[in-house]
Amino acid sequence: MVKHTDIMELIKRIIQISNNQDTPNSEKLQDIILFLTEITETSKGSIMLKKNKLGMEVVASTNKELIGIKQPLNGDSPSCWVFKNKIPLYIDKKDSFSGQYADKGNYSKIAFLVIPVIRNNEVIGVINLTEKKDHDSFSNEERAALLDIAGLIISQIETFRLAEELQENQKVLKNKNSQLEKLEKLRSDFFQMMVHDLKGPVSEVIANLDILSYTGKKENQEYVKAAQSGCDNMYRMISNLLDITRIEDGSLKLISEKISASDIIEEASSRLFATAKNEGIQIIQEIKEKEELYIWGDRGVLLRVFQNIIMNAIQHSKTKSKIHAGFQTSDNSVIFYIKDNGKGIKPELQELIFDKYFHTREGTSSTGLGLAFCKLAVESHKGKLWVESDGIKGSCFKFIIPQIKEIEEDSELDFRD
Repeated sequence: MVKHTDIMELIKRIIQISNNQDTPNSEKLQDIILFLTEITETSKGSIMLKKNKLGMEVVASTNKELIGIKQPLNGDSPSCWVFKNKIPLYIDKKDSFSGQYADKGNYSKIAFLVIPVIRNNEVIGVINLTEKKDHDSFSNEERAALLDIAGLIISQIETFRLAEELQENQKVLKNKNSQLEKLEKLRSDFFQMMVHDLKGPVSEVIANLDILSYTGKKENQEYVKAAQSGCDNMYRMISNLLDITRIEDGSLKLISEKISASDIIEEASSRLFATAKNEGIQIIQEIKEKEELYIWGDRGVLLRVFQNIIMNAIQHSKTKSKIHAGFQTSDNSVIFYIKDNGKGIKPELQELIFDKYFHTREGTSSTGLGLAFCKLAVESHKGKLWVESDGIKGSCFKFIIPQIKEIEEDSELDFRD
């Protein structure tokens, strides 16, 4: 029989077992059930924990052959009854219905005690104690002690087990993430190599088409120009793919220099003058006389930004329409704008158009790579790119670039005067 002094020993011993960091949880549970049977003077005992929605499993027992045995929760055993009702069950020879359990199992005595293990008001298992060594009954003191102490400690151990299981799952997930990162690196390297290798043959085709534009027959020039336009678009797409990947992984190093705002608009417009003319579109440079403003950035990258946005405007503008390109100052920055008279972009699409591979409008071959590159390129210059449109009467793309030289410790820009 558990005495008052034994209860304190029970608390002390179980706490020692549960706090032992060098002992696996399975061994802790085994130590606890052996200690509980010892202090209550019983010869048989077990701990069962819920393993899924349908059943419990024996995780510790005085009979090690029982460990691992599963029991469905819909059964009629005392353990299932306690699990379902969330209250302890005590049976001895004085109970009128003790006979229904007397012949179940290899038991020589009738009295047994089943205690629910509760965590966060939810039953996660049960403790079974049977076969009192002296007489066939458990005292009130024994039942109270086991209910208040043992269930709580085992609940804590199960919490520790779940925490360890979570840590183990996190390790597995981390290893899988590491493997995925390696595979992604291989994929990215192969992708960049493949796309980079495409630039060679495309450049060769462009060069030969350029020769044909001067030496070919006049009646074939329309086809030559169409082929040149297609090759130019392909080359631009390849460059966008490469640079998007480089910006995202931080391998694209920008060389910043002082750039005239008016000069870069003029250069970008002149590069697409022929393309716009072939489509019957006029590019209007809205630059005031003697207006001289400067920005800091990578000239080649920013030229690509202008060209992509202007090319996007050409693709979505009607014949005999105009595209306006200009700039204005705002708080030590320059806001550039490129405005077209196309169909416009619906408000709900104005964020999505900067995603890779998003098709902006119907009836075009645009992949969205150009605008995705522009957004990343502008942001790498500490700027911002957006579009303004009512979705009906054209669109105005705007992006802001610092007018002054900004140097930050974590900047990837290599500033050169």
